[in-house]
Amino acid sequence: MPQSPAVEPTTPRTEAIAAADWWAQQLEQEPVHGIGSPEQTDFANAATTVGRIPKTPEQIEAFRVALAEVIERKLSDRPEDWRPDNPSWGSYSRTIAGDYRPAEELETAAEEAGFKLKMFDMPMKTVMWVNPGVVKVAVGHGGITEVVWQVSR
Repeated sequence: MPQSPAVEPTTPRTEAIAAADWWAQQLEQEPVHGIGSPEQTDFANAATTVGRIPKTPEQIEAFRVALAEVIERKLSDRPEDWRPDNPSWGSYSRTIAGDYRPAEELETAAEEAGFKLKMFDMPMKTVMWVNPGVVKVAVGHGGITEVVWQVSR
């Protein structure tokens, strides 16, 4: 497998660290999938246990660090969309979303941490918004959006 070019580490902003922390926590537990109909959801949750290799604390920490840097690079790609005075502006460009496979950012971070994510390693049909001062996530098909981190006021 060819090596990807070396990427300069950056100092991630607090939002990127909070987002990476939430995703790393998902690796620490068996994910619960909510993908729509009860039959599909039951299948996905049963399949989660088949062949899933738990990650070590060292792998999870390496993933957390790599993901914070991956997210920071994503946020830095569109500085014009980072508006603390209007946090929702441009939020489409700051989503991390996985459907029937982990989001590209998660796969990249896992590779940088030395492992490969599998289909059932992360909650399916999950979307996260990384906005100035707030990180929100909706887990599963039709999941309720919840604030997972917010700047202290």
